[in-house]
Amino acid sequence: MEEAIKSFLRGPVGSWLISLYLRFVSLTSRHIHDGPKLKLQPGTPVIYATWHGQNFIFAFYFKRRNYPHLMVALHGDGKMVGQAMAYLGVPLVFGSGTTDEAQRGKGGAKALLQMIRALRAGHSVTLTADVPKNAREVGDGILMMARKSGAPIVPVAMTTSRRKILPTWDKMQWNKPFSRMVFAHEAALHVPNDDSDLESYRAELKSALDAAQSRAFALADRR
Repeated sequence: MEEAIKSFLRGPVGSWLISLYLRFVSLTSRHIHDGPKLKLQPGTPVIYATWHGQNFIFAFYFKRRNYPHLMVALHGDGKMVGQAMAYLGVPLVFGSGTTDEAQRGKGGAKALLQMIRALRAGHSVTLTADVPKNAREVGDGILMMARKSGAPIVPVAMTTSRRKILPTWDKMQWNKPFSRMVFAHEAALHVPNDDSDLESYRAELKSALDAAQSRAFALADRR
């Protein structure tokens, strides 16, 4: 029964119903944006970084439907989220990273090149900083994207005051209506295009994402 429900939600009708539900969540919620002023030149494309499991309300972070390109997985929950976002008007790039040598054919390298092209064309993008099954650990993909494109990374966390955290590896949030919908971001992170070691930037991005997440939950829960 559970698999049948998942299969339905990952299909076109299920994803469309999820998008309608998310619009309802947004319309009935108070939106709160928090974070330092981003010191960027107008029109600068950026890489929005999030942790896995938070992207259901991602589209409502942006005004006037000026959505960045979103990287989503080719299968499973990632595809379900992506299809729902597509119904909301978000442009998609399919692919995902992995740390498993047996699963390298997930489209990650091709998607990375597509995202870099989008950035160089002046379009912002967004993707999860962590790779599947390694929640809350920054992978190489987003750092290499920032290095090769020259675009800054903006760490973002999001949640709602009324929510359910699902017992999945990525702690997926199911957001509920009549909430405080919070988006928290940190200062932009720049990764230079040189041969410097990525570990310091990995640690800095993880720290920023964790800080944004803590602040988002605190604001949503009025702590």
